[in-house]
Amino acid sequence: MKHTLLLSSVIIALLSVSGCSSYKSLELSQQQVHASSASSASSASSASSDYTYYKIDPPLYGGDVVQYSLRNGSSGTLTVKRTTPQTLISDDGLVINLSDLVSLKRKEISKGKTAAAVGTGVVSTVVVVTAVVGLAFGAGMVAMLSAS
Repeated sequence: MKHTLLLSSVIIALLSVSGCSSYKSLELSQQQVHASSASSASSASSASSDYTYYKIDPPLYGGDVVQYSLRNGSSGTLTVKRTTPQTLISDDGLVINLSDLVSLKRKEISKGKTAAAVGTGVVSTVVVVTAVVGLAFGAGMVAMLSAS
């Protein structure tokens, strides 16, 4: 009985932990702000400067786990510490320029996979417990019949 309960507990734990998340693509778009400023108060000429930043949609937050691919072919997974308008900074200090990214995906909990895993875990537990109780009841009945 102990072994079957232990086995069913392990099955439930594995099903609950595995397969409950997936990576969703994020949209990364380059944005520019055109700013004009007067070079001096007496001058009528103005100098224009552009400011480039990147918009991530939906936005990233500290603690998000992301998979990335860079233009140079390298890729990896990191936990976001913070983002700036031009960079992505990981918990371990890695700084990635957003202009170097080819793809960016965030790890998200999948409701469907989680529900399926929990349902499978519950069904397998019921089956195991029913089998154990049935075997114990059957053994008891055999013992009672052979004693009489």
